[in-house]
Amino acid sequence: MQTFLASDDAASLRRAKQIFRLVVSGWDTDPTHAKPGGVFWTQATWNTDRNTVSNMPGAELGLRLYQVTHDPYYLSWATKMYDWTNRWLQRPDGLYADHLALDGTVEPTVWSYNQGVPVGANVLFHEITHDPKYLVEAQRIATASMSYFVSQGRLDSQPAPFNAIFFKNLLMLDAATGSTQHRRAMADYAERMWRTVRDPATGLFSFSDPQGTTQAIEQAAMAQIYAVLAWSPSRWNILY
Repeated sequence: MQTFLASDDAASLRRAKQIFRLVVSGWDTDPTHAKPGGVFWTQATWNTDRNTVSNMPGAELGLRLYQVTHDPYYLSWATKMYDWTNRWLQRPDGLYADHLALDGTVEPTVWSYNQGVPVGANVLFHEITHDPKYLVEAQRIATASMSYFVSQGRLDSQPAPFNAIFFKNLLMLDAATGSTQHRRAMADYAERMWRTVRDPATGLFSFSDPQGTTQAIEQAAMAQIYAVLAWSPSRWNILY
């Protein structure tokens, strides 16, 4: 969707629609499950979890597709995923737990990407409906997550790919409000990682392996962070 919004590439839009159908196919349709509904985390037979990360990104993609196509199918499914996640996985303070088991047990870990994507989803709901409650909710989640991760010093222990998703969605909120506060936090994180995690000899980042092993996904995450920091704020509204 980001490629389509940036370049009007029809093939990318077709691919996004295909991906959304895959996400919808993962919806739990068994009414005997505790708290039925929600998109399963993976198609693997051993998986029985329904996660914030398999539902809120689906909602966000559906909202993007609705903005482009105006097909109510996308808005309907996006709303369904959004409502289910808010009902079962959002805490009273606005933060989101990780997942729900089939017996109804909530796995309470708070990950950065699980906070960022709901911010972006609420921004898109506000753009579509013009209802101010969604922007208020996006700001509430953002404030709670910035306190939890940034003010309380938990951000650097989060995986870099999670933080890339987290910050890109916060920039969507900045685009909607005309602020740059989250970009400043993103830049601070990027500078810190450049100084403390990057190997100057190779340019690669090694976050946790004492042997210095690197992961491609971590390099990709940091490349995204630095690239987006170079963007004009006028482009933040096509992020995800």
